[in-house]
Amino acid sequence: MKIGIIGAGNIGTGLGKRLAAKGHYIVVSYARTPEKVTEAAAVIGGGAKPGTPEEAVAHGEVIILATPWGVTLDVVSSLASELADKIVWDCTNPFAPDMSELLIGTTTSAGEEIAKAAPLAKIVKAVPPFAQSLHAPSMDIGGHKPGVFVCGDDPAARATVVQLVSDVDAGAVDAGPLKLARFTEPLGMLVTNLAYVQGMGPAISAILVR
Repeated sequence: MKIGIIGAGNIGTGLGKRLAAKGHYIVVSYARTPEKVTEAAAVIGGGAKPGTPEEAVAHGEVIILATPWGVTLDVVSSLASELADKIVWDCTNPFAPDMSELLIGTTTSAGEEIAKAAPLAKIVKAVPPFAQSLHAPSMDIGGHKPGVFVCGDDPAARATVVQLVSDVDAGAVDAGPLKLARFTEPLGMLVTNLAYVQGMGPAISAILVR
C-alpha cells in the first residue's frame, strides 16, 4: 500500500519503519527543515522517500498524521482539498506541553476536530504505541502486543487502519465510530502520564483482554 506520512518525528519514523518492513511504500514529510525529512526517510528505510506534505498526500492511499498537536489543525486545513477521499490515520493527541492534561476532550476529540478541518477525508483515530516501542526490536510488553483502539465513521477505512496497526505488530481493537476518540484519547493521556510523568517508563500499554 502507498502511505504518506505527515510528521517526520519519532512516531512518524517508527510507524514508517515498521510499515516499510512489511512492504508498504512510504513518502515522509513535515519537519523543521528539508534535511530532517531526508534523515527521516533514511531512518525508515525500505525505499522510503522524503517529500513535502502535498507530495505525501498525493502519494498515499493512507495518510498518517503524526504532527505535534499545536500545528495539526493548521496543517490539515491547508491540505483539506488534497485530503478529500483519503484515509487519514490520526495519531495525534492534544496534550498540554507538560503532559499533565488534554487541551480538549469529553465533548469533542482531536480526531473529531481534524474531521471538521478536512470534512471530505476519512478520519480514523488510532493512538499508536510509544515511539520507543516502535523503534525497538520487539513490540512485546509483558507477553502482550501494545493495544491500539481504532475509531472512525467509515467502516472500510477503519478496517484498513486496523490492518496497518496489525502490520506494525500492535494489537488493534476496532472500537467503532470516531466520537469514541473522546475516550481513547484520554486513555492515551493516562498511559503517557504514567510512563513519562510518574516514571513508569515506556514499556507499558493499555490492552483489551477478553
